[in-house]
Amino acid sequence: MTTFPTCVLGPSGLVAQIRPDQYSDDGFTLYIGGEPQSHVFVEHQLHLLFDYVQRIANIVDLFAPAREPIAVLHLGAGALTLPRYISLTRPESHQFVLESEGNLLDFVTDNLPLPPGAEFTVRTDDARRGLSWAATFGPFDLIVVDVYSGSSTPPHLTTVEFFTELAALLDPDGLLVANVADDADLALVRAQTATLAAVLEYVVVLSSKDLVEGRAEGNAVLVGSRSPGMLGLLPRLAAEGPHPSGTVPPEGLSAFIGDATVVTDARVGA
Repeated sequence: MTTFPTCVLGPSGLVAQIRPDQYSDDGFTLYIGGEPQSHVFVEHQLHLLFDYVQRIANIVDLFAPAREPIAVLHLGAGALTLPRYISLTRPESHQFVLESEGNLLDFVTDNLPLPPGAEFTVRTDDARRGLSWAATFGPFDLIVVDVYSGSSTPPHLTTVEFFTELAALLDPDGLLVANVADDADLALVRAQTATLAAVLEYVVVLSSKDLVEGRAEGNAVLVGSRSPGMLGLLPRLAAEGPHPSGTVPPEGLSAFIGDATVVTDARVGA
């Protein structure tokens, strides 16, 4: 029987496992609690498998001049797929990672080696509680929220109060990016879009065409900023895919959000 690298994470107690791809010699998926969480091509770490990661990488590529170092805060580490990508495409970037599972990163890097020269400053802490630590390194050009416990994001990391704390750590032209996975009714995506739009003036949704038109489940990438400069990226982001690409620009947010309401600490008991 085939065995795969496995460990029990603390403090959640979820099981993490790394499994090789069926059709790729160097591709590996990190599963946490039985859910596919991250993917890495160990010999080609600029290649990205998951659609939502490709969309975030497109943002990384386009929102600042090529190769220019940036300051990034990652909430949720997974297999460090995006930090690896940034270290290769924007050398000398300052990257900071908040990860709640104390032994996850050692497990990942022992089994999926980092590219040469990749460096991150890591703190084991809850993504919200650790923001006081992160603030000492800000402001950030980019903040990426990709925090999951099994298949869901902890509720206290979905609220308007949380997004307000994150926005305070952004550079004036910085971007706040959140990965939101949802069922086909998009109740969570719509609520998170409403919540982010209550904090930052310019918000867009990037995903597949089917998802933004309400015909499919999947992952949506929410992007928010205080600066309208991000709006100029939309045609290029749509062109970069993955295809068929869907976009909800600011003028379409109201119809997209519908009757979804802003998530608050009081509402989720945070």
